[in-house]
Amino acid sequence: MAEIGGRLGLQPKAMLPLVEELEAAGFLRCIAGTLEPTEAGDRLGMHVLRGHRFWERYLSDEAQQPLDRLHKQAERAEHRLRPDQIDALAEHLGHPLVDPHGDVIPTPAGVFPEQERTPLTDWPRDVSAVIVHIEDEPGRGLEDALSAGLRPGTVLRVVGKDASGITCETAEGQRRIPPAVAAQIDVRASRGGKAFEPVPATLADLDIGGEAEILGLRDRCSGLTRRRLLDLGFTPGAKIVAVLSNAGDEAHAYRIRDTLIALRQGQAEQVLIGDGAPDTSQRQRESQVSA
Repeated sequence: MAEIGGRLGLQPKAMLPLVEELEAAGFLRCIAGTLEPTEAGDRLGMHVLRGHRFWERYLSDEAQQPLDRLHKQAERAEHRLRPDQIDALAEHLGHPLVDPHGDVIPTPAGVFPEQERTPLTDWPRDVSAVIVHIEDEPGRGLEDALSAGLRPGTVLRVVGKDASGITCETAEGQRRIPPAVAAQIDVRASRGGKAFEPVPATLADLDIGGEAEILGLRDRCSGLTRRRLLDLGFTPGAKIVAVLSNAGDEAHAYRIRDTLIALRQGQAEQVLIGDGAPDTSQRQRESQVSA
């Protein structure tokens, strides 16, 4: 009971009424001095866990909420979601196997799909790996990992390790990770030995008057934002020109596929670009409009 109370942040005297309530509801039982869930308790726990992780997925994919703000919001929603709502949410999201932090989402039958992962603290040096999971509790460790540019999907290589921490090399440079933060990160071997590559520029880096070719969207760009950008024509190979900005430089207008589209900086940062050959026909049209 003391261990459970510690995880919940409750004093022992506050735990007793809670345990009695759960026992009376048929969700918990005490056998030989040990507390364990009943079958009904297991089902309830699985329902809450599925609701929590699907809701985190929804907040990340659809609402574009940052990873370090998902957990508390999902805690508030997990007990309100009905089974049919969770099923509808799973269908809407395309039945994802993991939540945004990389935690496996159990099936309705309570089965946890297998996940290949190794703690970063145990990963060998000079072997490419990809982050598959970052534990979201304690929250400070997650925040520190994100501040270092580490998130699920990041490819890295351990280049140094000692008692004071782990040094990893990523596409954005070397990162020094304290042991406590590294313990919250799990990795697996990078498929096909994939190595990290330099981070491409984004549309937010394009100067007014500059031209570029769209390479694609960031992997973490998902949900409604991804769909909107794709629907607007932000697809690989498209030529784009930065035309103008607003007074506060918070949004830019871009010409793409004969259409002028305004994007805020956060949206523009989701679009990866490379050098593009000048689109003379587009320039001629702009000159005609100016004239």
